[in-house]
Amino acid sequence: MTHYIKDSTLIIEGGFEAISSGINGGRRHVDCLFNHQVQPDFDHSKPAQYMERLADSLQIRRPYFGLLTAVNMDDLCVRTDGYLTTFVTAGVTHPSGFRVKDSEAGTINIILVVNGSLSEGAMAGAIITATEAKGLALMEMGCDFLGTTTDAVIIAYQEHSSPYIEYAGSYTEFGEKITGTVVRCVKEGMRNTEKRNGDEDKN
Repeated sequence: MTHYIKDSTLIIEGGFEAISSGINGGRRHVDCLFNHQVQPDFDHSKPAQYMERLADSLQIRRPYFGLLTAVNMDDLCVRTDGYLTTFVTAGVTHPSGFRVKDSEAGTINIILVVNGSLSEGAMAGAIITATEAKGLALMEMGCDFLGTTTDAVIIAYQEHSSPYIEYAGSYTEFGEKITGTVVRCVKEGMRNTEKRNGDEDKN
């Protein structure tokens, strides 16, 4: 796996088996994962087509899974714990639920890349554990919501690698790695985003 930022886009290259809850998501082999920064007022009626043009402009290899975020890529948080690398961009200006009706969009995107092989159950379970960890981080920061309306998760593992991981519950070793890295990254990402927004307001 290699990862880098190009034109406000996190690009992760490698041969992956992956599952995504994002645009054009699902379960399949992909050669690339990316998380692209858009403007806060982004409102594209056909986001899948937008991402296709973006992939062309950045020369991203197909097939791919991609995510969109309004969070500045300078505030990307990356944490590695053994065979797991976690990438998070966190913005929370549009909480999920009914109490907030009109505000700018915010998104928490989580990408987990495993240098190992996952069972089908572990891939699905990792989504649950990562989502629980995101909610835990928000509660520990004093929020009264568990996510935003556009959050997305990608779980990916590099083919033909070890160890083999069968389960991803929060009490497994893998689950503990997910929880620890996601909680730290969501908190750090939120703090970075809040600081950036505060600095911009002063200018």
